[in-house]
Amino acid sequence: MRSAIYDFLILRLTARWYAAALDRMPEGARVLDVGIGTGGALLANAGDVRRKRLRLTGIDIDGDYVRRARRRLAGSPIVDSVEVWKESVYDHVAGPYDVVYFSASFMLLPDPERALRHCKGLLATGGRFVFTQTIQRRTVRWMETLKPLLRRITTIDFGHVTYEADLRAQLAAADLVVEEWSVLATHGSRASCLVVACPASEDAGLGRGLARQDHVVNAHGS
Repeated sequence: MRSAIYDFLILRLTARWYAAALDRMPEGARVLDVGIGTGGALLANAGDVRRKRLRLTGIDIDGDYVRRARRRLAGSPIVDSVEVWKESVYDHVAGPYDVVYFSASFMLLPDPERALRHCKGLLATGGRFVFTQTIQRRTVRWMETLKPLLRRITTIDFGHVTYEADLRAQLAAADLVVEEWSVLATHGSRASCLVVACPASEDAGLGRGLARQDHVVNAHGS
């Protein structure tokens, strides 16, 4: 039941985020999808997964989401391209990966910097982090209170309010360099953003084709 609510509330948004993230990934990339959820957003972009010959490992700590994702993938066009595991990012030890992708899952982590440092150890040489995330563009106290309450109402964990300065500070604390910060859409005081980052020791401008200049892709959205 919780997985169905999850899809109803956020699938349309996350499907668009996946489309933007997959567009940044190089052909043949090995991808760790942290917080794959029910897999619906990925399946909405199955054509891109096949066209780019991506290999994805999806992990999530919610067993209900993982079971729904596995059912959806069974018999799908990308069943041989994706594997899904019930696992915490802190416990994951596979790889190496060309891309570690957080789709709105970064705000849910209890220790984000630890997750980044752990995942840095899973990256292949030249690998990149990709984030799609709702960013609050100005301080809104009522939203900071509302988000935790939404979990009680919907059973879905929406994490905490994320501000740009805080996310940039977390990336810097993990010795990551931002290569791209794009606004995909705006919703009042909030913005849907895509961020590409790399380890500071490997900062090389455009990297492996993932990074682009900071820009606004779409100034409006829902």
